[in-house]
Amino acid sequence: MTEGGSGRDQEMARLANRLAVAEETLRALRAGDVEAIVMDTAQGGRQVYTLETEERPYRHLVERMSEGAALADADGLVVYANQRLAALLGVPLERVLGRPFSDWLDESERSGFVERLAIAAEGGHDEHTLRRPDGASVPVQVGVSITREPDAITREPDAMLRCLTVTDLSAQKEQQQQLDRLNAELQVLNDEIRGFTAAAAHDLRSPVAAIVGFSALLTQSWEVFTDEDRLKFVTSIDRQAKSLSSLVNDLFTSSSIEGGGLTTSPELVVVAVAIARCLEQGAGDTAGVVVTCSPDLTVRADPHHLARILDNYLQNAFKYGEPPVRIEAARVGDLVEVRVLDHGPGVPSEFVPRLFGRFARADTPATRSQNGTGLGLSIVRGLAQADGGSARYEPGVPDGSCFVVELPVGDGR
Repeated sequence: MTEGGSGRDQEMARLANRLAVAEETLRALRAGDVEAIVMDTAQGGRQVYTLETEERPYRHLVERMSEGAALADADGLVVYANQRLAALLGVPLERVLGRPFSDWLDESERSGFVERLAIAAEGGHDEHTLRRPDGASVPVQVGVSITREPDAITREPDAMLRCLTVTDLSAQKEQQQQLDRLNAELQVLNDEIRGFTAAAAHDLRSPVAAIVGFSALLTQSWEVFTDEDRLKFVTSIDRQAKSLSSLVNDLFTSSSIEGGGLTTSPELVVVAVAIARCLEQGAGDTAGVVVTCSPDLTVRADPHHLARILDNYLQNAFKYGEPPVRIEAARVGDLVEVRVLDHGPGVPSEFVPRLFGRFARADTPATRSQNGTGLGLSIVRGLAQADGGSARYEPGVPDGSCFVVELPVGDGR
């Protein structure tokens, strides 16, 4: 072998050895196994590089952040991103790198964000909306801070990297929406309670004033009045006392329903008989009410509950509806359906969802002209449910209102 050939072989061997070292170094770098790199310098000395050792804890910290993180250049191109940011965007990490971060923002927010990055505006957190490829949107808060590139010696904006922190606000937004809904519901309830308090105070004050007034007259001037006058006063006291008793009974029943303490004693009840008794004892022109009901139709329910439901529906028809008033009862499967219909203006559609709620009173000319606490229909629903049934409202056809109660059919058991 010639001397030249031997030299070339040695050089090839040396290059192959250096290539193997380089490949192993690259493998170690990719795997994160490197703690330090020692390299010979041109001056014959050695240089120790510990970049991997220095960056490793910070890189692990960033990768484990609950927030998304990214580095972007002056043009907004993402040069680094953690897995959390990719998860927020709903794409693989490689689709984030090399793409402007503003591309992921709502179109209306992009120009302002790009301007902020271009002038290297630092500090503060702005809310934005991420648009995912699947069409979903994610509300986020984006913070921007500035860092100088490792090899940059100036502080010019273009030489700076933009550090972005992206915090998912979905949970906070949902909590805020729930809080807003609760506040709105609480406001409605407060309004209803205030309305109930005013109505209850009026309904309590009127009968109490009448009872106290007539009682005082009779007590102080019994001899002055004729027997006819005394009878009129006593009759008025009796009527007002019954009105007061009815209001107190409504309050007690409503409280029992809400507290789960309502008792029920179901038995077989002939529906036609219950309707006839309601018409006989009810106020208003009950003689004009048309009834359609089979004489052998029965339900299994507490008779006092059924009587109260029918009376409430019938009195509502007289108070807020217009004649003719009809009561229809029929069997529907395992239930008996009783309907009370009138030909009045009906219930405003926007109020229907609240119709059977406590203290609910629609603001209409008909309701403004009538006293009431707004407890009646909530009590009806509670009584019906306690007996295994339900209560609901349907618009009348072609007009008016139709109030329905469904109760289990009586089967003799």
